[in-house]
Amino acid sequence: MLDEPPIALFAAQPGVTPGWVIRNLPTWSYTKSVYGVAMWQWVALPLAFVLSMLTGALLSAIFVRLTSPIARRTATTWDDELLVALRGPATLFLGTTAFWSVEPAIALRRAASDVVGRGVDALLVASLLWGLFGLLDVLAHRVGARIAKGGDTKDRGGALSFVAICTKAAKVLLVIFGFILVLGQLGLNVTGIIAGLGIGGIAVALASQKTLENLFGSFTIGVDRPLHIGDFVKVDDLVGTVEQIGLRSTRIRTLDRTLVTMPNGRLSDMRIENYSARDRLRLHARIGLVYSTSPAAMRRIVEEMRSYLAERPGIYPDAINVNFIGFGDSSLTVEVMVWLDSCEWTEFLTWREEILLGLMEIVEKNGSSFAFPTQTVHVASYPSPPQPGPAEKRHER
Repeated sequence: MLDEPPIALFAAQPGVTPGWVIRNLPTWSYTKSVYGVAMWQWVALPLAFVLSMLTGALLSAIFVRLTSPIARRTATTWDDELLVALRGPATLFLGTTAFWSVEPAIALRRAASDVVGRGVDALLVASLLWGLFGLLDVLAHRVGARIAKGGDTKDRGGALSFVAICTKAAKVLLVIFGFILVLGQLGLNVTGIIAGLGIGGIAVALASQKTLENLFGSFTIGVDRPLHIGDFVKVDDLVGTVEQIGLRSTRIRTLDRTLVTMPNGRLSDMRIENYSARDRLRLHARIGLVYSTSPAAMRRIVEEMRSYLAERPGIYPDAINVNFIGFGDSSLTVEVMVWLDSCEWTEFLTWREEILLGLMEIVEKNGSSFAFPTQTVHVASYPSPPQPGPAEKRHER
């Protein structure tokens, strides 16, 4: 709404006297107003804000320029990262402070000045929250770098995933807290908003039940660390490599090179078999020999298999099991169970092939052979019934 207050009303504002600005401005710029703010003030406000932001950027650049040489001389790098992360928030904070210092010179009415003051307070809070965001990133990066320097590879992957999840969760909480705080600085009824959120919390919780379930599932995975990025796992009937662990879901690359996305809430309740966590690989075989194998030959075969395995490189020496375990339906069963002291699957495949070929040679050398499923059918013969005599034949007629 446009009105035309007299210049005397403008000049009568506390602490403001018509001076150089009033004398050199067109009459319409201070005689016409919109919502109680003169036209020249509508121009001066955004201009002052832009100039204040440029001043803040200049001051921030000067501060970084002066402190960067000092930070580079230190043994650590966190201070360099902190300077980079806080440059943007510092620009907003210094620019807002500069605008707050020059705003009284624009001589706004009390109501308009209160509105601008609330906006300044909101910008100051936003700059502080922005700085906390940067501080969280620097802290997460430093913790991640420290974790990456030591510990087992699998533990490092799980710890890094947990740090990433905690950082994202902290940022979400910070955004919610900052949103409520900014609304309070803008003069809105924060108590009513919080109460409204509390009343609607049940509905939101019911509507976002799956989302919350997945969020808590991600924390469970981060704490228990049943799998890490890069692990080869089996989840129920799904087999593949973990590629990403997020706040909502985990992505697994299958052997067919497809990408399966599984919600963390469901994943935390499923049976997870982590093949990458094995400390050694097992060879388990049951060998069936023909029943014509003599007891002496069986003893020789078992002993030679034990000696052969004990001499092989790479076999875990404390657990070499070769035993004759029983009489099968069509074979004599020998059980072989040994472990390769390695976790490389390709190495295990070559090693297993050599072991099985060596066991075949031992069986063949001792005059035995491998049995295959057979069945022997015995046909019982019964005596023929007695033939009737001539008298019996006449009687039948």
